[in-house]
Amino acid sequence: MPATRIYFAQLDPVWHDWIQIVNVGKAPTNVSCIGRDENGAVVWNAQQALRPYQTWAPPVDEPKVSVSLEVRTDGQPILGERHCHDGTQVLDFPGACEEDGTLGRRLFFPELVAGATDWFRFLNVGDADAHISFVVRSVTDARVTKQHSKAVKPKCWWDVGDELVGAAVQGTVEVVSSQPIVGERHLHYKGGQIAVGQLGQVLH
Repeated sequence: MPATRIYFAQLDPVWHDWIQIVNVGKAPTNVSCIGRDENGAVVWNAQQALRPYQTWAPPVDEPKVSVSLEVRTDGQPILGERHCHDGTQVLDFPGACEEDGTLGRRLFFPELVAGATDWFRFLNVGDADAHISFVVRSVTDARVTKQHSKAVKPKCWWDVGDELVGAAVQGTVEVVSSQPIVGERHLHYKGGQIAVGQLGQVLH
């Protein structure tokens, strides 16, 4: 959904990232991309003026460290899409925003796959520390099998991999936060040949 501020939780030099932004407003707008490191410090930025329905592919391969990306305008709505590639693995994410319900304080992921590799990133887009709780439940009886929590500073993130999830778990994930977050999941299977990505679904 169009918005004046969208987020991509991860850009990483291990992957080849491609992002395209389009001004879907009725007037020109200035677009700013802000890349932040794990400590929330700005390490990269780029700007572009866009006419209505003009697109821009910012040079997001320039950051040589893992970053989160905030894309904002001076008033006109934009849409954004991200593709990231690593060999035969391809992930695709829309820009997360409040307007389309992909920012929230309670996120749900309906599936964990036993035997595959799961990886999550939770980006705190709020203005205060986010106290985040990560709960894994068994798919068969809803029993809690893993639970972790962490305080994450504003504009910083928390990466959760199989060492916390449990590689043998067939289950679901619920994430509760005191601040709005973006939750991004990567699922890698068939020996790392195939990848599936999704944003956390917001529960109210």
